[in-house]
Amino acid sequence: MNAYETLFFPDTDIFNEKYYPLLLFFTPLHFLQLIEQGAGGNSANESGLFLERGLCKAHIPAPLGEDRQQFLRLIEGIRKRKEHYLAQLKIISPGSATTGPSENKKNLVISSLLQEFGIKRQASDQSLWRARLVVAMAEILAADEESLHEEFSEQFAFFNEEITALRSLPEAKGTEEVDLLDKLESLMAELEKPRLKDSVNRTEAWLRLLKNQPPPSVKMWLAATRDSGERIFTRYESISHTSAVPVLRLAIPAYIDASGKYVIEIVEKFQRDTIAIHRGLVADFDRIVSTVPYLRDSPESLLPFGTDWAELWEGKLDKYFPASRDERNHVTFYLLPGQPLSQLLSLPNSSGASNEAAHGLLGILGSS
Repeated sequence: MNAYETLFFPDTDIFNEKYYPLLLFFTPLHFLQLIEQGAGGNSANESGLFLERGLCKAHIPAPLGEDRQQFLRLIEGIRKRKEHYLAQLKIISPGSATTGPSENKKNLVISSLLQEFGIKRQASDQSLWRARLVVAMAEILAADEESLHEEFSEQFAFFNEEITALRSLPEAKGTEEVDLLDKLESLMAELEKPRLKDSVNRTEAWLRLLKNQPPPSVKMWLAATRDSGERIFTRYESISHTSAVPVLRLAIPAYIDASGKYVIEIVEKFQRDTIAIHRGLVADFDRIVSTVPYLRDSPESLLPFGTDWAELWEGKLDKYFPASRDERNHVTFYLLPGQPLSQLLSLPNSSGASNEAAHGLLGILGSS
């Protein structure tokens, strides 16, 4: 199978049911890891199986070395006392230098926090430590919010039929019950709103770590959410004075709810059965990112062009992962003409990088 190496961002915990479907197409999937493995490595745990099979590749851009154990203690402390540390971590998040806290104040907060847990650091490491902490805290908060959202969604869905029935009654209008239901729907809408600022801060911190040591050369970047890709879109638009071009929308299961060992088995089976489709899509991507000059209005510049790979892919998907059981998510692919992503984001040359494509390619998970 032709590997289409992909860099996933900004999440660092990819071993869960909502990200397993990405492995059907994006392999190997590179991801950033904040903390290097300790003695014994990770071969004994479930995530180690994915690494051993070559489905994923971990990248540690800023190893902790002798501070590893203390950093683990710090993260555990943050989990237990989120409210206590949240205000401090908000201070050190990336932001406008003209409106946010001064660099001196941010550095003092970092120093105090690290000293509390006995972490040694050099003054030159301040920005790296800041990035580590922002990414780690963002993941902790995201996990909590997702759990809360799921719980509220289940409760809301349970009462949905009763809500619809009650609203259909003329005498129910203006009652306290309907007013309460209106408030519940408003709260649900607020929970659904993307947290753009937090996502941008998290992505900025992730990119700071990546600049310390870029991953091996990849052909595509893949954003966990639309908000995660906004940093790239914004920079591209400011430089190119035009928008990224959506070129293809590919369906994937919404989740694969299974143990790691079974996920690997079903992913590899699906890959074997779709090898011709995968190679066709890869060839189309390779063609479109290397065609110069790029003509935005040309049919040849869009995907699929003269192929039915995407349609064949969805047919196989229905066979292995019926929509009635596994639901559907999508990845939307965008071309960034004239701007390879490493160049766009001013990243150092990746190790093992060969001739870079003429255009950038960015996937967005769950994009409409």
